[in-house]
Amino acid sequence: MQKQRRSRSIGDLNKVYRYNERISHSRERILFMICNERERDTTISKNHSIRIDNLRVRISRMTLRRHNEIMRVYSNLTLHRHTPRMPKRRQRPLTAPQLQSLSRNRTVTPSSPLLLRKPKPIRRPPSPQLPLKVTNIIIKDDEAIIEMQPTSHKPDYTTNDKKDKIEEDDIIYPEGINDYRPYKIIARYRRAVRRLAKTERQKVDFRREPLLVGEKETETLVLGLDSLAEGHGCELTFTNDDHQFDNSIYRAACGVVDLGSIHVLATDSLLTANFEFEIDLDYNQDIVRSKEKIEEFVMDFCKSISTTLSCDTNNIRVFSINRMDNEKRECKVKFGLTSPESKRTEQLAQDLQTYARSGFSKDKVLRHVIPGEYEYTWKPALKFLKLQPSDLAPEHNFDYRESGVIEEDTRGGYPYYLPIGWYRHALRVLDKYEKDPTWIGRTNAKGEWAVAYHGTNTNAVTGIIKHGLLVSAIKRDAMRDEAIEQGGEDAASPGVYVATHCEGGAYPQYTLPFTVTVSPSKFERFSLVFQCRVKPEKFTIHKAPVTTGEAWRFVDPNCVRPYGILLKKED
Repeated sequence: MQKQRRSRSIGDLNKVYRYNERISHSRERILFMICNERERDTTISKNHSIRIDNLRVRISRMTLRRHNEIMRVYSNLTLHRHTPRMPKRRQRPLTAPQLQSLSRNRTVTPSSPLLLRKPKPIRRPPSPQLPLKVTNIIIKDDEAIIEMQPTSHKPDYTTNDKKDKIEEDDIIYPEGINDYRPYKIIARYRRAVRRLAKTERQKVDFRREPLLVGEKETETLVLGLDSLAEGHGCELTFTNDDHQFDNSIYRAACGVVDLGSIHVLATDSLLTANFEFEIDLDYNQDIVRSKEKIEEFVMDFCKSISTTLSCDTNNIRVFSINRMDNEKRECKVKFGLTSPESKRTEQLAQDLQTYARSGFSKDKVLRHVIPGEYEYTWKPALKFLKLQPSDLAPEHNFDYRESGVIEEDTRGGYPYYLPIGWYRHALRVLDKYEKDPTWIGRTNAKGEWAVAYHGTNTNAVTGIIKHGLLVSAIKRDAMRDEAIEQGGEDAASPGVYVATHCEGGAYPQYTLPFTVTVSPSKFERFSLVFQCRVKPEKFTIHKAPVTTGEAWRFVDPNCVRPYGILLKKED
């Protein structure tokens, strides 16, 4: 019997080889169509876009089946996955079926995938909306560090306006402290609040007006957000410019997170494909002759990559230009590709890899790229967490510590388990998304979104912020396979997890406490949890990785909207 099993498994390797051939053939067809359009110097037509997307769907399905076959060959496992049948010809787009409603006892497993129709061509967001620009250049002997930001983003600490900028002598610190950072953060926040109220400029005196510490205090919340940003390699900035949240994920792809996309920061789910292209240009003579020359090269480089991939210019950011060898006339350009959708980012990265193998001889900038095999690493490239004081809505704050608060209610047809023992700082979300406020309702009406919780420390990726991940590495996505069984192939994208319960769900295993200095000899610790509305029927349901209730897994971060931040003091 053992010999028969081994013999059957070895024979199945032929299927793996056939899948490899079919995948390679489909990729060649995609590149052939893209190259034809480039040679004609035209944009890709709608029909060609549909054909390309259909081929990419087939590639994804064959890749999944190839993986299953490899598992059978080497482990004799029998895998049961729900994989939609591959269409033999292009069909007319169908209405996307939604996940079936799930009963409260969760005994019914959705039989239809998240999406069965072929993906439509992704509409390209208009670049003038948030055009990226070079905001700072630091030139060193062997490296030019580039900072790129949307033109609409102006960090408060970089302003040249003396009315707004906080100088060191504008702050009067408490006596005996050693850690000045929290006081500088709150000084900037107080200045932003006063600027919004148009009050007279004055010194920030922490001896006369001490730092406000407590679960109800907004300043403690701000310090928690700063701790979250710092832990994910971001800087907290303050602004009085009004902005909507319906475009938050797109802004995050440009490196700027706000309270509408803060769950993306907490999960590191918006990853950037990081490349290092070698170019045959001299560092001193061709690159760093002046900051203007560097900026011109960077903007031209981004535009050329965008044109080659037929993507938004804002999807590309250059991080640095490095000298490779003093004796060789070569440099290295470190840059990243990021789009609001992980699948789209991966497609762009794979296409760019393929182009780079043969070089870019027809492009005036990219022709300097030395052809070769360029690997890319997945790593977050978020730079700023932007907070507008008016994003907070204190009139809607709620104290779940009070007696008499009910423990369970219903929102959007799903149970709502109230976060007993926490204090909610409300976010101003009305009119920040679509005009219809039904999604944030409290009557369990049709169109209302469910309530779930999201922690500030997912532990999903070890060392990803510092080191990045090779494309071949595996990001820990605990319930991915189960999600594919429930939702089909479209659930294979990286997941965003929320919990139905705050205690035992998002907290304590998925939160990271932060410390606030009350006095030179006294410290207090607090935890943050995001209270979110989530779109019904857009998630898969799992019993893990939570200890209480359920975990809901999303592949579209736009289906998660934070509307409150919960604060709790640690004992």
